[in-house]
Amino acid sequence: MTLEPPQIIGRGTWLDKIAADIVEREKRLGRAGKSLRVESGLGASGIPHIGSFEDGARAHGVKMALENIGVTTELIAFSDDMDGLRRVPAGFPKTLSKYLGFPVSSIPDPFGCHESYGRHMSSLLLDALDKSGIEFRAVSGTRAYREGLFSEQIDKILRNSAKVGVIIKETMGQEKYTETLPYFPVCKNCGRIYTTKGLEYIPERHVVKYVCEGMQLRAGTLEGCGHHGEVDVR
Repeated sequence: MTLEPPQIIGRGTWLDKIAADIVEREKRLGRAGKSLRVESGLGASGIPHIGSFEDGARAHGVKMALENIGVTTELIAFSDDMDGLRRVPAGFPKTLSKYLGFPVSSIPDPFGCHESYGRHMSSLLLDALDKSGIEFRAVSGTRAYREGLFSEQIDKILRNSAKVGVIIKETMGQEKYTETLPYFPVCKNCGRIYTTKGLEYIPERHVVKYVCEGMQLRAGTLEGCGHHGEVDVR
């Protein structure tokens, strides 16, 4: 019996296989021929480590594989700077503890060299990617939300929150979104994000009603301010 020689895709790496699968998927969806974006998520709540860099390098590898087969591609380095601060990193001023639960983009930079704590953390990883010769376009999550980049998707998710909650439970094992909305409003009273619980979405007004009740930390519970309010998700 004669075996057919294995087909070599691109340069024969797993990156080339992923690139080929992406192109095939785009064809099935009727989007063939369009340029593509590859995204790397940058954590902005703590000091970046080798795993953080690996995410960006891996995304860059997929970008290279796509370009190798003629696809115009852009790498987005997306900073998750709407994340809330869950703990103060080792070596950082303990005074940051008063900002636990705040979006890192709204926390002052304790070293005074950037506009926020989140920007400081993001810059460390962006600088490493840049020095490695990786080309990217940096995007701030906070700015993306403020400019309404996700408004359509947020509305669609919240209109189908029951289905989304079940999907999250089945894929991630988290049950909380079967009981609450998959959306964290920023409390208008205290400014924290993870202490809030989305109660109801009113699609006609594009607002989420919420209560600021608290969040669980490694060291215990961070109490919310108790404020009841609503936020426009657009």
